[in-house]
Amino acid sequence: MKIAMTALWTMCTVVVQAQVHLDRSLVLTGTNGAAHSMDGLAPAEQGSALITLGSARNGDHTWAQTGGTPMTITLNMTPPCTAYTPGLSITFMPNADAAGPILLNVDGLGPRRLLRGDRGAVDFGQIGPGRVVQVIYADTCFVLKDRPREGCPAGFLAANDRLCIQQNDTLFVSIYSASKWCLQRGARLCTWDEYIQGCTATQAQLLGLFDDWEWVDDSSDHTHTADQVGRYSCRGLRNTGAVETPNNYGGVRCCYHPR
Repeated sequence: MKIAMTALWTMCTVVVQAQVHLDRSLVLTGTNGAAHSMDGLAPAEQGSALITLGSARNGDHTWAQTGGTPMTITLNMTPPCTAYTPGLSITFMPNADAAGPILLNVDGLGPRRLLRGDRGAVDFGQIGPGRVVQVIYADTCFVLKDRPREGCPAGFLAANDRLCIQQNDTLFVSIYSASKWCLQRGARLCTWDEYIQGCTATQAQLLGLFDDWEWVDDSSDHTHTADQVGRYSCRGLRNTGAVETPNNYGGVRCCYHPR
């Protein structure tokens, strides 16, 4: 800690600086309470340093510079974080859109999961450029402090006030990969009822519609099969093999429920 010490000489004032180590509490006992202060403290550069009012207002001690990839975000703090501790609070601005099983790696301490407050995967639209993100570390993972998004995320259309359907079909994969892909992005495969509702309500705006079969999260009374829909109409339905093989692939169009 640097303390400015003033020595009053005859006809002049000299200000000197020195490093002072205190082995006990510092008590200011002057009669003028307004003068109980320290001036000239620099921003904290070590984990044990004092936080000035300026740093607290600017958020310097919680702000992190962002790098890495969209799904494995690296964060660098000043001073560097030395350990993951419960209550560790970090603020950052992502460089890219991301959703699903996101990892945060702070100052090289190792990747940790980033989850919503309800411990689910990060939703579409919660992480992205220009969006300030606040997280807190608890129980081996980071948790988003902001509330889940309201309304449909980018790339989804509102079928009603409780259902969003993805505008474009995406991958062409097995039922297992399709379900995993949606879940990793905070959404899930549509059920048969949801697909009919979404397809009927937003048909004119959907892309890639009726060009191939798409998966829904329903099964039929047949061994090792699952249901596909939407090849020729919103209500078109068939069952096909659920075995992992290109012969049993289908399109992926996720559904999302706004909170």
